[in-house]
Formats: sequence, structure tokens, C-alpha cells
Amino acid sequence: MADYETVLYEVGGPEGAVVTITMNRPDQRNAINRQMADDLLDAFRRADAEPGAKVILFTGAGKSFCAGGDLSVLPTFDHYTMVDWLGKTGLSLVRAITENNKVVIAKVKGHCIAGGLELALACDLIYASERTKLGVTEVAMGILPGWGGTVRLARCLPIFRAREILLSGKNDYTAREFYDMGLLTRVYAQDEFDEKVDEMLAVFCAKPADALRMGKAVMKESFDGMPLDSAMNVEREAIAWLFHSELVTGLREAAVAAFEAASKQQDA
Repeated sequence: MADYETVLYEVGGPEGAVVTITMNRPDQRNAINRQMADDLLDAFRRADAEPGAKVILFTGAGKSFCAGGDLSVLPTFDHYTMVDWLGKTGLSLVRAITENNKVVIAKVKGHCIAGGLELALACDLIYASERTKLGVTEVAMGILPGWGGTVRLARCLPIFRAREILLSGKNDYTAREFYDMGLLTRVYAQDEFDEKVDEMLAVFCAKPADALRMGKAVMKESFDGMPLDSAMNVEREAIAWLFHSELVTGLREAAVAAFEAASKQQDA
């Protein structure tokens, strides 16, 4: 389906388990303008409510993931509209990603710069082509990443590496450099990129949706700084809920039956 002006939205995969959200301004390397920000916010909220979906694949049309904010938007801001763009539009969008009940996978290629990298950092997993170029460039314009990038870099990386990425303003870090720093999930060769990402999608789609959702939620609480004892309480509550769910009960009973059958064969 393509019912947005700047975004493509499609439900596919086994039993509708994958929602693909594609930024669709390829001639502008998928730079984020006001319309795209609104479209992405609606698309992620819509995907969150898809009943059969387990995974959201987030990518860009054409050769790039996203080259950042559309610079033509900047002259339209005054002090108040800039605060609204950062504190309302941007915050709502990254929350729609980070707080989504589905596993959100960024499939990154080409340029993943500035606001594009901020969107990727909000995802649960980042798979990149070896030819991807990454960085945050805002410091060169005398500002900082404002959709959570400054904060997430500091939380996702050793601080000395995060500082270099932020303060250098470089836009040509390679995917391999970022992976070696610890930022990306995987880096794949260009000629096998699509195949490898599809393989990982199949792995996640084969898992129970509730376990994926609970695992993401518990890890988020820990990542966000919840005290250890409190986070472990959340973990135990999640396991208790999952343990008595209908699906897990069925899986557990099947596993016990298989174990007993294997034991009888050995005894025989």
C-alpha cells in the first residue's frame, strides 16, 4: 500500500508478520520534511496496531536510508516553531519507534546522516550495508542533533567514541567503523545485504509475538536506567505472564512431550 505522500506502507511476510515502512523521497535521499515527519509518525502508530505483525522493517527508497533533515525546512522556523519541531514532532516520532510493541529493524544503506541516524538509533536493531556512510553533522551548523541523537550516542557508545562522532561533525564514517565502535547490529556485504536482512526477519517472525514484545519492553526499562532490582522485578513479572499464556503453555507441553518421548527411546 502507498497511501502516504512521502512514505510507503506495506504489510507482508508470513501471516502478515512484517510491516515495511519506507521513506519515499529518493530524489532528496529521503530527507525529512514536515510531511515526512507527519507521515512517519502516523505509519509507526498504525504499524503498532497491526494485529498480526511482529516486526517493522524501516528503510529508505532508492540508494539511501535518510540524509537527515530537509534543509529547506530550516528557514521556516522561528524560536517557537523550532521548539515545537524538536519537542513535539521529533519527540513524538522517536517515541513511536522506541515504544512500539513491534521489533523495529532499521535496514540502512547509502546515506544515514544527521536526522537519519537519529531515526536509526531509535530502532531496536540496525543492519547496514558495508557501503553505508554515517554521521551527525549538526555541529557544523552550530547546533546539535535534536531528535535524541546527542543523548542516544552517549548511551549507546563508550563516551569517548560518542564525543568524536558528535563533535567532529563528520558525515563519512563507514559502516565498518561504526560497527567496530559498537553502534550497529550487523554489517553485510552489498551483494548479500537484502538476503541477509531477509534471513534475520525470518528468524524474528518465527518467534512468539508476546515474547518479542515483553523482551523488548524489559530491556528498554533496563537501558533507560531503571534500578537493577526494579528492572529484575519487571523481568520476573514478564516471565510470569508469559509462562501462563496460552501459547507458551502449548509450547511447554510440546517440549515436555518431546523430552519424554526421547527419554523412552533411550531407555528402549
